[in-house]
Amino acid sequence: MSDSSPRARQGARELLAALVRPDPSPPRLGIAVQAGLAMLLTVGLPALAGRVDLGLLASTGALSALYLSSRSRTERLRRLPLVQLGLLAAVALGTVSARLPALAPVVLVVTAGGAVVLVSGTAVGPPGALFPVLGAGVASRLTAPVSAGGAGLDPLLVIACATAGAVLALLVVIAPLALPAVRRRDRGRPIAPIRFALDAAGRTVVLRVSVAAVLSAVLAAVLGVERGYWVVVAVVAVLQAGRGRRLSGIRAVHRVAGTLVGAVVFVLVVGLIGLPAQGLLLAIALGVLQFGAELVIVAHYGAALILVTPLALLIAEAGSAGDPWVIAGSRVLDTALGCGVALVVLLGDHLVERLLRRPTAR
Repeated sequence: MSDSSPRARQGARELLAALVRPDPSPPRLGIAVQAGLAMLLTVGLPALAGRVDLGLLASTGALSALYLSSRSRTERLRRLPLVQLGLLAAVALGTVSARLPALAPVVLVVTAGGAVVLVSGTAVGPPGALFPVLGAGVASRLTAPVSAGGAGLDPLLVIACATAGAVLALLVVIAPLALPAVRRRDRGRPIAPIRFALDAAGRTVVLRVSVAAVLSAVLAAVLGVERGYWVVVAVVAVLQAGRGRRLSGIRAVHRVAGTLVGAVVFVLVVGLIGLPAQGLLLAIALGVLQFGAELVIVAHYGAALILVTPLALLIAEAGSAGDPWVIAGSRVLDTALGCGVALVVLLGDHLVERLLRRPTAR
């Protein structure tokens, strides 16, 4: 009894340190530059032609430049198109659900479960299942009828723009292979074979994400959340981090805190570039935010969310004339709701594990 309080204080100090302390991170300047450049070109080139709207639609595909960032460029040339096909399939699936609003939560759950199975089984790594879920949700909203709260866009246009963004991202990623020095450096790096293997840790993650995706989709529908996919996105972001509950819990805190600060940054950026946002200024803002987020995301997830949040909100709402404070507040609430569901699932998983380990009375 006497030493329980010091142990509790020590545990609290360690948890606080884990929330604040940056993690070791490899150099990410090159990765950050290519990610920022992919976003800048994807939105900026159409903006030069006066069609920033098409650039924003293509930005979903441009996000694929973030995948397989730790692999050699030769390996990324071989494997990134497969990842991009999965992302584009999620976008297409989202457009299918647009005409049937009741089907949208089902599509989100199926996309989340399927994406996390494929990502875990093939060891794709970050950002994992996050962008397929986001892509499906955004595509559903963009192609839904205006009468149902959507933008009423042509599904083929949305899919075509996302495909164009993915192609441009691939070109940015592999462009350095034109240099002999880069090719020589890549020859010495092994290329992992493409195989599917879902171990015990992967199965645990899949189960948690699937259960939480169902709960969050149902909860968002019951509460009438306008953009329910943000809730599911938060669930996936927290629970796909790994099997460790502590890591997932820290990630949930980081996501809520980072989103809260990032929502304020979004309002400040909107004050500079305006809403609806137009032209190259928007493309530059998105490129800078993408660059900064990728530079720090390994070292501190919460700090990265301060930049990821305005990035995501600008992509989703740059064409809107809504109140930026309302948009930002909705995003914070959706994120908090999703993180809350994720923590409830982690707690339930812990309780079930304890019950299964309890010795049977004789």
